[in-house]
Amino acid sequence: MQHSTIPSHARSLLRLIFMIILAFYSVEITAQIYFLNGTATASGGDCYQLTTNQGAQNGTVWYGEQIDLNFPFELAFSMNFGTIDETGADGMVFVLQNVGTDALGETGGALGFSGFDPSFGIEFDTWKNGEYGDLITDHIGFVSDGSVDHAPPTGLAGPVDANIDGLNIEDGEDHPVRITWDPNTSIVAVYFDCEFRLAQEVDLIEDIFDGQTSVYWGFTGSTGGSFNVQSVCLAPNIIATEPLVAVCPGSNLELNVSGAPNANYTWEPTDFLEDPNAATTLCTPDSSITYVVSYEGFCNTTVSDTIEVIVEELEAEFTTDPNNVLTCSSPVVSLQATSNFPSGVEFSWGSNDANNNFQSDQSSTSTDEAGSYWLIANFNDGTCIDSLDFVIALDTLTYQSSLSSDFPTLNCATDTVLIQLIANGDDALFEWSGPDGADYVWTNEPFELLTTTPGTWEVSTTNPGNGCTSTAQIILDEDFTYPQVEAGYADTLTCSNPTSPIYEVGATPVDYTPQLSWAWEQGALNSLDPYAPIALAPGTYFLTVLLTENGCSAQDSVIVFQDPEATIDASSARFPNVISPNGDGSNERLTLYLEEFPEFPLLSIVQDFKLSIFNRWGNLIYSSQGKTVEWDGRVNDDDVAAGFYYYKADYLIVCGDEQRGSLTGGFELFR
Repeated sequence: MQHSTIPSHARSLLRLIFMIILAFYSVEITAQIYFLNGTATASGGDCYQLTTNQGAQNGTVWYGEQIDLNFPFELAFSMNFGTIDETGADGMVFVLQNVGTDALGETGGALGFSGFDPSFGIEFDTWKNGEYGDLITDHIGFVSDGSVDHAPPTGLAGPVDANIDGLNIEDGEDHPVRITWDPNTSIVAVYFDCEFRLAQEVDLIEDIFDGQTSVYWGFTGSTGGSFNVQSVCLAPNIIATEPLVAVCPGSNLELNVSGAPNANYTWEPTDFLEDPNAATTLCTPDSSITYVVSYEGFCNTTVSDTIEVIVEELEAEFTTDPNNVLTCSSPVVSLQATSNFPSGVEFSWGSNDANNNFQSDQSSTSTDEAGSYWLIANFNDGTCIDSLDFVIALDTLTYQSSLSSDFPTLNCATDTVLIQLIANGDDALFEWSGPDGADYVWTNEPFELLTTTPGTWEVSTTNPGNGCTSTAQIILDEDFTYPQVEAGYADTLTCSNPTSPIYEVGATPVDYTPQLSWAWEQGALNSLDPYAPIALAPGTYFLTVLLTENGCSAQDSVIVFQDPEATIDASSARFPNVISPNGDGSNERLTLYLEEFPEFPLLSIVQDFKLSIFNRWGNLIYSSQGKTVEWDGRVNDDDVAAGFYYYKADYLIVCGDEQRGSLTGGFELFR
């Protein structure tokens, strides 16, 4: 009979005697929780039947807690494939998956493994399915992602004969199986009937589960047209109650292991033990000590475990996260109780303050109230007790700030506003916020900025020591109300109407104070009353209105026209024959007028005018040239004597066609 040589990596895994981190470490196997699905049933003694002697069956059994693939494991169990050889089917699969504890595959040649993606499986196949690349003999292979096809990419290793000699495994016998995993080398290995059968480097964490480290494990089995009774039993494994236990000085504790109920245990050393050959023994140590307990187990291997017993006084400790001060950024303090004992310690919390009802019996808790607190650690129903007091402080110091501006309203006169920040706290942190799309420039960051954007501006002032924040706000108004200007209208100037008022001059809105001003390049305007100016000549006149409240201005214009066709007949120009410059308002001046149109202001159209006044003896006493005048009976500001005087006048009148004329005559001056 030929036997395969076990490779070195497999021998290394053999030395990992029961590093079964499968959460078996501190709980007895009889207390393990498994989930059964489909046709799976519990047979007792940690055995589970997946299928019966019927076709189209499908059963799964899953352990209730996940396994961490960051740690090595070695799992031993037995598998029974039934008694039907030639027509028996289909087999079972050991599976790692993250679908969940209710995962159930399909019947037939998929061995109940189909549909689990991602997953890793070790197939124990008792039926040849040629389309999957199966051997004609009962065989083992590594498969993945719910497929039992041995071809890549889901086929990872094998198939190889299940029995090292290629013998039938549907013989009604329990076949011992051992599976090992070493994350340091990424080697998965399987042993069948105590013989190494297959090993392969498989990166379970990265290649199979895409970085996930915690997965479920268990078994699947199925039948199709052919069938067999198929079951799996967890082999007896030694599991110490805990790898590290503690006891108070002068006390005792019970050390427990489980695994092979009928096995003979050996405890070494035997110091302080009541029975060094029992699964459960009383230990009364007076100092710390380490025990190794072992027995002859699966496939004649020695199974052992180590228990370290620490003897010392109980010391309660606690930590706070992030610290022991309640702040605005940390309104809740997390409390974590620990001790120098590895396990078995109960904790209780409470407050020393009368108005604080805080209580907890959990090792981890939290509080949002400042004050005085206590923590009590209790081991083994009061065998050891320790307590301590501590204080949770409160820090909510808040920095204050304010925003101000000399001109809180943007307008035509002030289109840029300076906002100033005043705050206390030398280490304060500031965060400004303004209207969307705000336009601004810092003049003294972060205390002063210039902006042209109205709206709400805010500054959050934060105390970096505790995260407490206050907010200051300023609202910049805007007033860009422009005046509505009406420059009015005027009559057309003629020789008979050489001037015209400008009518209906106005400015709105009425709730503002307007300032009116007129301007022109050519023409003449009497604008003493800006709301009723008088046009003295044709031209374009511009009215500008400035609103005092916001500096906004607008302009309108009015055009005063001169009638180019207007004319007047000046042939009836005359001087009066009597004047009486005595201040009574009647006939005060010697004025040129039109005899046929005496109310017409003839002097307004006289362009050139020469006037000479003579006394009765023909002496010249007054003369004027160029400027039109109305003689008032004075010479060099002195009144002339009453009497008869003579005049001579030459004039040029322009109103339509030029008209020149000369007048001579006399008049009587009365006083």
